[in-house]
Amino acid sequence: MNNNTRQFLITGVVSSLTVAATAAVCGKAEGQSPWRPINAISHIVWEKRAAKINRFTLQYTGMGLLLNVVACGFWAWLYRRWGRSIEAPGPFSASVGRGIAISVLAYVTDYYIVPRRFTPGFELILSRASFPWIYGALAAGLFIPEFMNPVFPHDRLDRRRLNGSADRRDRYKVRHEKKRLSGGFPKLDSA
Repeated sequence: MNNNTRQFLITGVVSSLTVAATAAVCGKAEGQSPWRPINAISHIVWEKRAAKINRFTLQYTGMGLLLNVVACGFWAWLYRRWGRSIEAPGPFSASVGRGIAISVLAYVTDYYIVPRRFTPGFELILSRASFPWIYGALAAGLFIPEFMNPVFPHDRLDRRRLNGSADRRDRYKVRHEKKRLSGGFPKLDSA
């Protein structure tokens, strides 16, 4: 498995877990079963009756979790693609900014673009006050893996070196560093 695929899978799984856990916590905080918001996601397949189920069931909860993984996987893919196409001022601020932007795009898509049948279903159970928490969890789930996993390179110079797209100055630095480490420079006599 190549590095890009691994990054995408890790980001998708982490974002899916953060969204599901936050939805469950929000459901519990609003006096509902923690399973109910997750079950509500499966309204896409099972219609509105899914939002009325208060317990864990393979049919509703399993389908809700599966649909959540698919949706978060799409947003993770978009997040990773966008990360390769921009030069950012700094790794942390760029990652957080991309996570927030993708999360806002997800919210707008979920509640203003797609037909009502394909919304996440949280609106069937949770108050609107829970939405910033859920979409904030999505944003965090997108950018946190970059800082928890050594698989993700943070240094732009290293990234360009790995991709073979370093400019002339960067190639000079790399060549100079290799020579220095290998002892390729002549020794100067101090006498």
